[in-house]
Amino acid sequence: MPSLSGYRIYDMDEPCNYSGQKLVDAMTKLVDDRLSKNQRELDLKGCCVGVNGLRVMGEDPRIANIKRLNLGGNKIGDPGAHYIAESEVFAKLNWLELGGNDLGPEGIREIIKSQILKKLKTLNLYRNYLKDDGARVLAEENELEKIEEMDLAQNEIGDEGFLALSLSTRFPNLVAMYLDNNFGTREGKASARLNPNFKKLQSLNL
Repeated sequence: MPSLSGYRIYDMDEPCNYSGQKLVDAMTKLVDDRLSKNQRELDLKGCCVGVNGLRVMGEDPRIANIKRLNLGGNKIGDPGAHYIAESEVFAKLNWLELGGNDLGPEGIREIIKSQILKKLKTLNLYRNYLKDDGARVLAEENELEKIEEMDLAQNEIGDEGFLALSLSTRFPNLVAMYLDNNFGTREGKASARLNPNFKKLQSLNL
């Protein structure tokens, strides 16, 4: 059970079991301890703050300065993705870690169509539930044109998703893609490597 400076943020069976002022106090302490001195980086990996904690954190004025945000393992779900995508406080982000957050196709749609996150260059989404539907959403609907690096490992993506991503024209600046530990076949991976969006990459893990 994760803890931070005496604040228990969640129980195993109930993430973000705090509410009201207790949750506000816990999140304030969390930001105090995890925000870099220059207020440009915030590492909350594994804290499991959930969507309620995320919303409380978004009210902290210090958050408006961050450029790198690690929210890996926080169980924010699709509602949390919606909050990030719509909140001006995250407008300066150029690096975002959302691994292990129970995101599905709708959650990724919120992120990649966001008008707030236009500065993103790195988007890490490993260990979620995008599957082929989420991969197609990325391939066909992405509006974050500055993305250079993306991690989609462990998302249950199969050959159909690999094909869609490898043919996508929505990532003009992409140089690195990580898709290891998904459900693609050997044949599907070999075929995808030959398509334009993958062929141009400097780094590709299948």
